[in-house]
Amino acid sequence: MMRTWRYALRRGVRTLSSASRPPACGQPLPHTHPHLFPIDFRMGTNPVDGGGVAFDHLTPGIPATEYENRRRALMDRLPPNSVVVLMGGRIKYMSRNIFYKFRQESNFWYLTGMQEPDAALVLEKTGHGERGYKMTMFVEPRQAHKEVWDGPSCGMDGATRIFGADEALPNDPAIMLQFFKTAVANADQLYVDLPAQVSTPRISQRTPRFSIHEFLAPSSPSGYDLFVRKTDFDNVVKLFSDRRNTHSLQREMDILRSRKSKNELQVMRHAGAISGQAMSKVMRAVHPGMQEAEAQALFEYECARRGAERQAYVPVFASGRHGLMIHYVRNDGVMGEHDVMSVDAGCEFRGYASDITRTMPTSSDGRFTSAQRDLYEALLRTLKGCTALATSRQGYTLAGLHRRSVEMLSAELRDLGFHLSFGSLERILYPHYIGHWLGIDLHDTSTVERATRLEEGMVLTIEPGLYVPDDPMYPEAFRGLGMRVEDDVAVGYDDNIILSADAPKEVADIEAVCGNRI
Repeated sequence: MMRTWRYALRRGVRTLSSASRPPACGQPLPHTHPHLFPIDFRMGTNPVDGGGVAFDHLTPGIPATEYENRRRALMDRLPPNSVVVLMGGRIKYMSRNIFYKFRQESNFWYLTGMQEPDAALVLEKTGHGERGYKMTMFVEPRQAHKEVWDGPSCGMDGATRIFGADEALPNDPAIMLQFFKTAVANADQLYVDLPAQVSTPRISQRTPRFSIHEFLAPSSPSGYDLFVRKTDFDNVVKLFSDRRNTHSLQREMDILRSRKSKNELQVMRHAGAISGQAMSKVMRAVHPGMQEAEAQALFEYECARRGAERQAYVPVFASGRHGLMIHYVRNDGVMGEHDVMSVDAGCEFRGYASDITRTMPTSSDGRFTSAQRDLYEALLRTLKGCTALATSRQGYTLAGLHRRSVEMLSAELRDLGFHLSFGSLERILYPHYIGHWLGIDLHDTSTVERATRLEEGMVLTIEPGLYVPDDPMYPEAFRGLGMRVEDDVAVGYDDNIILSADAPKEVADIEAVCGNRI
């Protein structure tokens, strides 16, 4: 059947009989959503008309072999007879029965590519077979009545056929408990991330029964993981918690995730391009009297129409004095004639985040005032100076880049007539860090320290900012100005790639776009 599907796509045939289509799954696959899997992974590419479908990809942009290589790399790092236990994400609710759009747990996504909720992954380093490890997945069995409401799911057959599990088991409490008793109890080393208070079992919000998913992951409506007896739940908690050989899985995962593959960088470049082009649309649209919320809606629309699944974080659209608040997310103000607006926003595309900040004039003529331009150019020179240092060969760390940003901004502000007392720059004018790691998560690989040397494949944000309060100790022309500029940077050995290059940042470019109002 797969051969028939591929042949039809090569011939340009867009419809197939139901008998010739492979079964659907709970997420897009090349044979069900060919428009999401172009071989030429560039914006606007139509895989059917313009070059074919990447049938070897499990998620758009990432081949199935890469997910296998990730699992193998993880297991190669671990000692013999190790067991990895990882719970997938769960549906979250804003109110009773009203759920948020599902997002998979990041490590589970990185290792499996599965987008369905209420799943679990166990990897056992057995040393046997071609893999050298055994992959077991716990998933919800397919249910016809449930698929009427929620659509198809992969089921146990899909866990093995699509995601490569050696064995798939139903997400049933008794089966799960028995499995863990055998696999985990006999392991020499266990890698799992436990909640902070492992001695206090969580009770399902829907029933008085106890759940291993409630212990290791957030809430979900699934009933397959619920233990009827509290003693069964307590046995699981003890099995995972009372061990001297239990280690953090997150630290091992962060080491792997800190360096992106070529495929990951390509997807992240695409995410940056989407956000950058949406940023240009905002620049072209803003004007005095426009509400910040309208600009936010425009940005989100432009991201969505280019394929983004969601925003990577709650965006900042801060005009005027709102720019003095670093995490201003109310976005309920109105732009003034002589304001600037800092927009800190980025989409999530194919599982990877972008994070861009640009500052733009909201005046009728689309031009900065003299003071606005001077302060912005000080930030821009600092951004460029730090970006030039973000290579593997030069040996900087994230902490080292921050110190250089402080030195650069200090020199820039003194040239503008600021008289800085000791510590006032970092305490008042520039109180945040130069940036953070970026990847599947906005603040990616949290256990990778800022003192880590930059290596090829790492991705970080570089985002100097200045926030000048209305205080007589600072030059009057700059009081009340808050602005930031931020790029996403992929580290190379001798150079780097600006993933957010599509977002205008030179003064001349910003004014040219802003001056051509819609």
